[in-house]
Formats: sequence, structure tokens, C-alpha cells
Amino acid sequence: MTAEIINFELMIHSLIAVGLGGLIGLEREHRVAKERVIAGVRTFPLTALSGVLFSFLSASDNVALLEVGLIIFGGFALVMAFLKFGIHKIGITTPVAYFLTFLIGIMVQRAFILEAAFITILVTALLLTKERLHNLARSF
Repeated sequence: MTAEIINFELMIHSLIAVGLGGLIGLEREHRVAKERVIAGVRTFPLTALSGVLFSFLSASDNVALLEVGLIIFGGFALVMAFLKFGIHKIGITTPVAYFLTFLIGIMVQRAFILEAAFITILVTALLLTKERLHNLARSF
């Protein structure tokens, strides 16, 4: 009988991914506080956590689960884009941010934590500056 070993690295990576995904989710939900959101403060952290888990299980069992996760979450992003189109909202920013959040979770699990944090900050900054960027584009 083998002793169970707690994987603290997985636990730490999970917490980091939830925090990073939470930052993006907070921005998405805060931006549209008076409207219903397709994905927000709970969905984005769960998506980042899923990236960690798919990457972890793929590496530990030598299975192509990571590719399966990419297909699943890419599909979810497409469904999200169609849902937005169905409620007459244009733009695919949230679905793209959603898929990037899954990739951020993968990066965290693969020990690219600083890089994942940097990407999260970039994504959040781009999402926060929507009006300024649109105004800049219209001024040309």
C-alpha cells in the first residue's frame, strides 16, 4: 500500500489560476453591472482552474487531455460568441478573453506564473480601456 502524497504545487497553481481568472472575471462583470453577463466573476476563475487541471492530468497520465481541453474550451468560446449574437450584442471580446483565461491556467500549471500574471494584466488592461481605445480609433 502506497502512501498518498499531497501535491502542494497543484494546490498553489490552482489558487493562483483562480486569482488570475478572477481578475478578468471581475472586470467582465463589473463592466456590465446593470446587464446580464454570459461569463463573469465565477466563470473566468473556473475556466483558469480548468486549464490547470487539464494540463496537470495531461502531464501526469501522459494522455492527450490537454488537446481535448483546448477543443472543449474553444467550443465553449464559440458557443458564447453565438449566444452574444443571439441577444444582439456584437463583438467577440468576452469569448476571446474566456479562451485566453483557459490558456492562462495552462501557463500557471506549466510554471509560467509570472508570464501568466503578465498576460492577465495585459488582458485586463485591454478590457478596461475599451472606451479609450474606441475613441482613439474613431479619432483617426
